[in-house]
Formats: sequence, C-alpha cells, structure tokens
Amino acid sequence: MRRGALLFLLIGLIIIIGGFAAFLLLRGGATRPNAGTEPNVPPPPTVIPLVKVVQAAVDIEANTLLNDPTLLEVVEVPITEFDEQNEFSNISDVLGKLLINPVVAGQPITRNNIRDAGLAQRLPTAAPNQPRVKAYPLVVNSLSGVADQIAINDFVDVVATFSVERQIIRPGPAQVITVNDVDQLVREYQYGETQNLLTTKTIIQRAQVLQIVRPAAPVQEGEAAQGQGAAGASNLQSSSSLPQVDASGQPITGPQLENATPPSTLTEGIWIVVLALNDQQIELLEFALQSNARIVLALRSSDDVAIEQTTGVTIDLLVREFGLPLPRPLPPRVYGEAEVFVPEPTPTPRP
Repeated sequence: MRRGALLFLLIGLIIIIGGFAAFLLLRGGATRPNAGTEPNVPPPPTVIPLVKVVQAAVDIEANTLLNDPTLLEVVEVPITEFDEQNEFSNISDVLGKLLINPVVAGQPITRNNIRDAGLAQRLPTAAPNQPRVKAYPLVVNSLSGVADQIAINDFVDVVATFSVERQIIRPGPAQVITVNDVDQLVREYQYGETQNLLTTKTIIQRAQVLQIVRPAAPVQEGEAAQGQGAAGASNLQSSSSLPQVDASGQPITGPQLENATPPSTLTEGIWIVVLALNDQQIELLEFALQSNARIVLALRSSDDVAIEQTTGVTIDLLVREFGLPLPRPLPPRVYGEAEVFVPEPTPTPRP
C-alpha cells in the first residue's frame, strides 16, 4: 500500500514538471518575433584613425625660407585624407626648406612645393649699421687654409703679403760745367737695380665661412688618373691665392707670373673656402689676388669677436719697431792673379 502511494506521487511530480516546461516553451515561442519580420540592426560604424599633417598657419609667399616655426602648424586629419607620399607629419622635416609656390593658411606643405635652400638663402643677416655680406670663393691649400681644420660657420682672418718693386737711384760723380761763363757743379743720378720689398698686413678680420668645397673622390686609378691629378695641381698652383713655385720649388715672381696657366679642376690638397664678405672686403681681397699677393687664413677661436689694430710688417718696421738686427755687408772676396791665370793641375783618380 505504501509502495503504491510513492509511485503515484512520483508520477504526479513528473507530470507537473513536464507541464511547467511545456508552458515555458510555449510562452517563449509566443513572444519570439517571426524570423521573416525581424528588423535589420546596422553594426556600429568603424572609427577612422587620425594622423598629423603639417600645414601653413598663415599665408606664406613663394620663395620663403621656412625657418620660423610660427609659420607652420600641425593638425590632425583622417588617415583617408593624408597623402603619405607628398605630405609631412613633423615640422622638423620642413624647417630650413625653401617654399616654391605660395601657400594659403590651412593648406598642407607638400614635398613637391619645397626644395633645399641654396647658399643665397643661408647668407647671414647684416649686423646693425653694417652692409649685407656676399659669398666670395677663395682657393686655399693645406698651408694657406689652416691645414683643412676650418669648418662651416667658423671665423677666419685674411692676411696678405705683397711684393712691392722699388727702383734704386744713386747719385753719380759731380761735374763742373760752365754756363754763361759761370761754373756750376752738376751731379747726375744713376739708376740702379730694382728691389722687391715685402709688406704684410691683415686685410680682413672675422670673415665667416659659409661653405667648403673639397675635391671629389677620384673616379679612376692608375697612371692616367695620377697624370690628370698632377696636371690639375699644376694648373691650380697658378691661382694667386696659393704660393706659386717652379719645378725646383722656388717662388715664381716677376714676368714669369704672366705666363701662368689659369686654375682648373680641384685636386687633393686644394679646396675652396666660401667666405661671407661685404663689398669693401671683396675689393681688398680681389686686389690682393690680382697683385699676386700671398694669401693665408688664420682661424679664430669660437668666442673671439675682437677686432685688432695692427701695424702691418715691412723690413723697416721690423728694424725700427721690433729691433730686428741688420747684418753688415761682408767684405768682397778678392782673387789673386795666380788663382785666376795659373791653371791648377787636373787631379787624376786613384787606381
């Protein structure tokens, strides 16, 4: 009897649970919308990343040197509007460039609208009450160019040594001549030899070095290249800013300079220093070069801004101001008649 009651209760519990589950299924089916009438919900939009682009902060005219950061600004634009091949993201990539065409405010700076600034755009501005400087090239070598220890933006002094010709005139013997029955003492002057006297002066101080043009690396080797280099060195030695010597190493002076060959290509040991000079300084240096003066550069310290007052140097100043002793003329060597007219026996070599 008790076992039948338990079985009846178990069957009733199963029926209740099954009915409750069926109720839940029927309720879920009734509230679920029809698949055919379900609305289409769009997915959330994709976020477009932003990138930086350099553009003009103000209207910029053509041929403007972009060395002022206030002319530029960096803004963010969608990556779809950024031209990576022609636009910039950093101001540092644009500073120092020259603008080719004008750009209005808000327009990006493009690669095809800028170029590297030339030497004319990099000339320093004039000091107060001073004229603007110009670029002037000077050919130097290891001796006149401070052994190639000069760098761009250094300051140098230019020292020139001139050779001045002086003709010596000496008085001749006095003669008595009669003019209108009156005796007069007349002394004629005789022209002697011509002497070359040297004078040295610092003609330019604190000239800024704008550029250094060194010889290109040799493109070929062997005797042919060496021959071309020797010919170029020979030609460049004719430049009046270099010491000009002959085959024996002696300085070339006088009429020999007129036949000098004009400068040619740069070779090893010879280069060009471009200096920032005003017109007056250019005239001084050009006159010195055309006068075949010896030109050397003196490198200044980075903090040296002094302008020195120099006297220049000549032989008489060395004697008078600096106490240079002058040697007395040596007595001449007088040969006797026996030394001149009596021949000496020819020495014979020892067997």
